[in-house]
Amino acid sequence: MKRLLFISGAPPLPTNNGQRLRIWSLLRAFAQEGYEIHFLTFAPPEEMESYAGDLAEVCRTADAVPLTLPSWSSGGHYRSRLSGLFSPVPYGVERFRSPEMAHRIAMRLREPFSAVIAASVYVAVNLPDWMEPPLIMDDDNIEHMILKRCLEGERNPARWAYIWLEWWKLRRWERSVCSRAALVMLCSENDRSLMREMCREPLVAMVPNVIDVDSYDPAPQSAHTTVLYLGSMDWFPNRDAVEFFVGAILPELRKRVPHVRFVVTFSPEHAPPAGFRERFARSPNVEFVPTHDVRRTIAEAAVFVVPLRIGSGTRFKILEAGAMAKPIVSTRVGAEGLDFTSGEEILLEDDPAAFATAVATLLGDEAMRTRLGRAARRRVEKQYDFAAMRSTLSDALAQLDAIGSVSTRSDAELRVKSAACSSQGGSS
Repeated sequence: MKRLLFISGAPPLPTNNGQRLRIWSLLRAFAQEGYEIHFLTFAPPEEMESYAGDLAEVCRTADAVPLTLPSWSSGGHYRSRLSGLFSPVPYGVERFRSPEMAHRIAMRLREPFSAVIAASVYVAVNLPDWMEPPLIMDDDNIEHMILKRCLEGERNPARWAYIWLEWWKLRRWERSVCSRAALVMLCSENDRSLMREMCREPLVAMVPNVIDVDSYDPAPQSAHTTVLYLGSMDWFPNRDAVEFFVGAILPELRKRVPHVRFVVTFSPEHAPPAGFRERFARSPNVEFVPTHDVRRTIAEAAVFVVPLRIGSGTRFKILEAGAMAKPIVSTRVGAEGLDFTSGEEILLEDDPAAFATAVATLLGDEAMRTRLGRAARRRVEKQYDFAAMRSTLSDALAQLDAIGSVSTRSDAELRVKSAACSSQGGSS
């Protein structure tokens, strides 16, 4: 029996954001590959207990370590950022350091495992310096690329300098952790190419984000003028997307469709800060709507929009809207890594006025909405169903088996190597 220790920063259930959707898909895929999975995550114990039955279907054991992350707006958060300025470890990684998690991992590794998977470079901070089973890294985002894109839009010199320092440290950390791995899994060919340039040691494989397409029924086209954005509002890139749409796109859209309604929906567990919502209180027909039923909310929309300017990986929201045959307008960053063809399965626009024109055109043309939505559904069925993850994961694991055992190196060795790469101008 192949035994897998799966370490995650969040539980897979409920599947109320992209991170959890990917973790749940990976757990199911590894189980179907014949692995006995022992799952270890950060979560309140009561949250794990609520889904114990579902987890037991794919995991032999599932244990949680509590972790309280400071609020991004709390005083402790700012003090921690200040004290971490001179640390070689990025602040975003340091937040996930947990003596209890490190102890639990060390205790589990006294048992024989075929492999250890770390679902993000952040939880890897708790791995021991050396371990016998090969490490698999699942990098659903190339994390430092998110900070790099934050730099492009930052105008405050002090914040720009701080973000640049965090970006530099996170790039080094990400390279070090992935160099330690025997296999690194990315969710798009674009990210796979970036990782291969940054880190040449491990096997790098594309294992796409997927959804259970059959659980999403195509929705009839809506006759009203509701435009929908879906995302976890406790994540900065999603809040930036809302600001971009309301500030730059919506005024242009209202010139063409005066009574358009913009709805921002999210899981109640990932609600926006109160101050963020208050900034849009005077914007007519801009609504923030929490929901536990994403499918119904998408079904009620006429057009689905993804005005992201910051991000990495691929967006589950596009897969969900596409599976429901909704017409989608996105920026190129928003649809990055997905093989959707602009003009056939999605409309891609980066300029605010062009984005607004694309949305207005769809709102006024039911036949076009239907055509684009049906094509999007076909694309998701063909390329982003659960079978696609099973197939690509199976291929990656077969390649890993063919390579054989890969010895891991200590964090100290990796830091020396990372420093050497940086001094030689290693690629980002």
